[in-house]
Amino acid sequence: MSFHPSIQDKQSAIKQLASKTRHLGHQILIGPVMSFLLLLSVSQTAKAQYNTRNEWYIGPSGGVTISTVTLVPKMVDKLFTIRNDGGLMLRYISEDHFGLQTEINYFQTGWKEDLEGFGKYSYSRKLDFIEVPFLLHAFTQAGNHVRLFLNAGPKIGLLYSESEELINTSEANNFVQHGKKVEMPFQYGLLGGGGLEVHVGHSVLGLEGRYGYNLSDLFDNAVGDDFNTSSLQTISVNLYYLFQIK
Repeated sequence: MSFHPSIQDKQSAIKQLASKTRHLGHQILIGPVMSFLLLLSVSQTAKAQYNTRNEWYIGPSGGVTISTVTLVPKMVDKLFTIRNDGGLMLRYISEDHFGLQTEINYFQTGWKEDLEGFGKYSYSRKLDFIEVPFLLHAFTQAGNHVRLFLNAGPKIGLLYSESEELINTSEANNFVQHGKKVEMPFQYGLLGGGGLEVHVGHSVLGLEGRYGYNLSDLFDNAVGDDFNTSSLQTISVNLYYLFQIK
């Protein structure tokens, strides 16, 4: 004996399914709507409680850069080289203690090599970049006119020029990086630093130290290439002057 549901049973089942579907749809919609309303309420409360800022600063910067390179395989010891950097800074302070900062810099880097006991040998590589960092600027007051701050964020750079100098009296000191042009001119990495600045009226005079680490390589790093790693590291110390334009 087989059971065949009647038309009434089918209609009742359809109604129950439709009711459950509407209930589930309401549950799905209520969650995001309530979350949005809660976020909107919190943001409006925070906006009412905290004084936001709208400060813009612009000005030049310049200083000294100390840089070297990590080459794997190593082949020869690397020394630091001291060069210069300079550029233009733009800063926006959106609220107490926090803001954003970007720059466009002419950044001189490179490295030196030295082999003692292998005759007269020296090698240096100079690399000049146009570099643009994007930084989160965090600060705190250390007096009526003094601020302490930290900057951190990513950076990108494009190789502008390169040159090398080699003094070598031994054929044994010919290394693969000598005469090898940079194969990856577009560079990217991370940047962090801190310092202090003095605010007087609309003028700002600051001093900052930074450390930069490139996540990209200078030379091709595929299997079979000469180097697995060829990344730059930099330390810089800069003075800058900013003028508040708004």
